[in-house]
Amino acid sequence: MNASRTHHGRRLAGRTLVATTATLLLVLQAPEARGTDEKTQCVESYGNSQELRRDHHLGRAREELRSCSRAACPALVRTDCIAWLDAVQAAFPSLAIRAVKDGGDIANVKVIDDNEVIAARLDGSSIEVEPGEHTLRFETEGAPPVVIKLVVREREKDRVVPVTFSSSAGAPDAAAPSELQGSSRPVPPGVFVLGGVGVAGFATFGVLGLIGKNAESSLDNTCKPNCSQPAIDKVRTEYIVADVGLGVGAAALVSAGVWYFLRPRRTDEAPPSQGGVALVPARGGAALEWNGVF
Repeated sequence: MNASRTHHGRRLAGRTLVATTATLLLVLQAPEARGTDEKTQCVESYGNSQELRRDHHLGRAREELRSCSRAACPALVRTDCIAWLDAVQAAFPSLAIRAVKDGGDIANVKVIDDNEVIAARLDGSSIEVEPGEHTLRFETEGAPPVVIKLVVREREKDRVVPVTFSSSAGAPDAAAPSELQGSSRPVPPGVFVLGGVGVAGFATFGVLGLIGKNAESSLDNTCKPNCSQPAIDKVRTEYIVADVGLGVGAAALVSAGVWYFLRPRRTDEAPPSQGGVALVPARGGAALEWNGVF
């Protein structure tokens, strides 16, 4: 029901606009106004601006309203266009871009909106954009571009858009040694020790668990329910030791895995230069000289 009323309202507004524009055209076609192409253009801009406003094309609507707000336009047209121009300007959204690189604000940033450059450089002022969805691309020297997607609403003024540029792609990080610098992640000996303890713990669990199971079956077949207490205690002890082996083995393997994956990276030191013999000039001739580390 509401959708039907909305559609009916739009059709009524469109018919009213057409009727108003037609009336203005008839006025301009009066004998005293014939041949005034500029005034005819004013009336056309008058009608076009309302259609563009209705479709939320604020930028194009503003251009049409500026056209029909000129002093050369009829007073009736000019009065409405001036009022509507103020309304469109109030509805126009804007963005306040703040670009940061290396911890400080920068201004040498190009802003591209859907393949159109809307700012060659940031100067601290807001940037007007059409309402709707935007894909903004920010470019500056010495850093990869940043792409941000936004949905901008009408009357949204000075929306702050933070943009952070990182260092150039492929630049070496001085704080972290790279593979080209001879870095490595050696496995600590403790990882192998814990791994061995883990394997031994599981082996203990398997062997003593099997022995205890066989002993329990033997008691069930020979003396149950009149088995001696020492025989029962022996089976119980084998089960307890097997469970301890299982717990120790699991803990050791988990610790070894954590240690392995969290082991640090280190930069390999340059190997010492190999020793060698060189013939060097000397007083009265030449001499052999050894270079190297003993």
